[in-house]
Amino acid sequence: MEKKLKITFLILSSLLLQSIISNADTESSDHRSPCLAGKEKLTMLRFYVQDFVGGDSPTVWEIAKTNLTDVLPSAFGLVSVLDNLVTSEPEVDSKEVGRIQGIIGLTDFHEKALVMLLNLVFTDGEYKGSTLSVLGRNPLGEETREVPIVGGTGAFRMARGYAVTSTYSNDEAHSHGVIQYDVVVYHFDGLTLLSRD
Repeated sequence: MEKKLKITFLILSSLLLQSIISNADTESSDHRSPCLAGKEKLTMLRFYVQDFVGGDSPTVWEIAKTNLTDVLPSAFGLVSVLDNLVTSEPEVDSKEVGRIQGIIGLTDFHEKALVMLLNLVFTDGEYKGSTLSVLGRNPLGEETREVPIVGGTGAFRMARGYAVTSTYSNDEAHSHGVIQYDVVVYHFDGLTLLSRD
């Protein structure tokens, strides 16, 4: 009889403990964890970055360098900030789409390769007020380069994807380069936070 009581006690204790844990999980998910609602969407974009590294109105500014920067052909250690115009067509006077802003640094001892931390801020059109974030390596010596899209805001919440970049033109006399971006990005269309209160 005593053995049956012990087993019954253990079963009841186990059920009670399971109930307490289950209630704690329910409270946590009901009151503290929002859930997301929206439909995943694929968007493809093409735009052009107007890069002025000199002249009267530069949009790229050097902020730091190392003792090796002027010695190595890769310009290792050069760090710059930028705020470049983004246009719908290659011409500098074509329609403004946004700005690409951030930090770039040459981080390879052997070849000119950037590490890029950039935000594309849309200033006009369908995506006005939204952003896409680029974080990755950009080997400048290659004809086409692929960099990752790691996030976004607004219309591009929870974005992930990539951009293929290439130099469209380079006018050394006017320190002006045009870089073409072809972007493929997955994101949530109409993503909202739903509270479980």
